[in-house]
Amino acid sequence: MIEKLFTNLSIRKIGVLSSYLIGGMIFLFAMIIINEEYTAYGKEKTILEQELLVDPSLQKVLEEKTKEHKIKIMRYIIGVGGVTLFMFFTVFGILRLVAFLIENEFKTFIDEFANSATNHTKIDAKKFNFEESQNMVVSANILVQEIINREKELKELNLHLEDKVKEKTLKLQNLVVAQDEFIRKSIHEVNTPLSIILANIDLLKMKKITNKHIQHIESGSKIIHNIFNDLSYMVKKDRIEYPKANINFSKFLFDRVDFFDEIAKSNNLDFVVNIKQEINIMINDVELQRIIDNNLSNSIKYSFPNQAIFVKLDIIDNSYEFVVTTKSKQIENVDKICNDFYRENNVKGGFGLGLKIVKDICDKNSVIMSIESTAKETKFIYRFKNENIIA
Repeated sequence: MIEKLFTNLSIRKIGVLSSYLIGGMIFLFAMIIINEEYTAYGKEKTILEQELLVDPSLQKVLEEKTKEHKIKIMRYIIGVGGVTLFMFFTVFGILRLVAFLIENEFKTFIDEFANSATNHTKIDAKKFNFEESQNMVVSANILVQEIINREKELKELNLHLEDKVKEKTLKLQNLVVAQDEFIRKSIHEVNTPLSIILANIDLLKMKKITNKHIQHIESGSKIIHNIFNDLSYMVKKDRIEYPKANINFSKFLFDRVDFFDEIAKSNNLDFVVNIKQEINIMINDVELQRIIDNNLSNSIKYSFPNQAIFVKLDIIDNSYEFVVTTKSKQIENVDKICNDFYRENNVKGGFGLGLKIVKDICDKNSVIMSIESTAKETKFIYRFKNENIIA
């Protein structure tokens, strides 16, 4: 009950409550005085009544005493009531004035502090009359000054940070440009001697000059050529368009298998093909070559020795299905195999970019790519459908 009475108090409420309390105390004091007067009159009346039994002539004295007492009581009531009202309104007025001054001080302090917090300016202590308010202003100004200092430090930090970010961004941009330029030049420089090597190998084969060493040279050159094509596509894919064209998928796949045949043979492997004839699709030839070449290259790289690599192209449920199957180690993380630079077998070498390129091309051309890998064999399956199919 007491806690509820003193909950959510304000200066105005305290002033009113104090006025009522003082008025009540004055009224209680007056009632005590009047009660004492009644008590004294009662004792005196009792004595007179006893004496009246002995001397009846005292009746007139008793009446005069009663009249005198009534007049005295009335004077007490009027006097005490007047003093009570005067004291009540005097104290009430003083308390209201004090409450108004304190309330005004608090309101001014709240407004000034809100303005100071918004504009980061100090509060003028001359606007306050009470010493306590001025002490509060001193503490508030210390807090405001601390906020100003922290904000200044933060602005300087943000300014330096922004400059550093711009500087680092510019360096990174220059680095990317330089790296890009280096790759382009490297690809160009590699392409020339590589083309010469492959052309001379073809000349030797035309002259019926062949042996194991020439086969190894041709195999290595073609592997480098495949890596070169991957890098070339990576550099160019965001800068040039790769328009779709009507491609004879069957013939294209036969040509790519023939290209990798020497590499397979030098690794004691053989291609077993099952390619349905006259399958045509709408796709870019460079992108189709990246899909096929990376799968054939990986099949040679990861197949167990002296095994067959099965290459199939067929029509399944209104889709063209291209499948490469190898007898190889099981892929443990199928979900990660197409991530940038991911390789499960570091011994085999490579950059780990081939399947990432393949996945990006498949997503771009709505080709469904799936991988099935067990301890016995691994299949890479590609389903070409909808806009890729030419009836």
